[in-house]
Amino acid sequence: MNSEQKADIFCLGVITGINLYQQKVIAAQQHNKALRINGELYYVQSARERLQDMMDKICR
Repeated sequence: MNSEQKADIFCLGVITGINLYQQKVIAAQQHNKALRINGELYYVQSARERLQDMMDKICR
């Protein structure tokens, strides 16, 4: 297996992992449930919320 094939396989693995997590997020939203990944609670922020958090940290 050459390095190009290894890179392709790696990228495919990353894409697959991202798709699995996207499915978890969508399923949690559709069932109006908290998002838990490996037992850890996650939440999603909007861009505006994230920007506000960053500004609050900078302005302290």
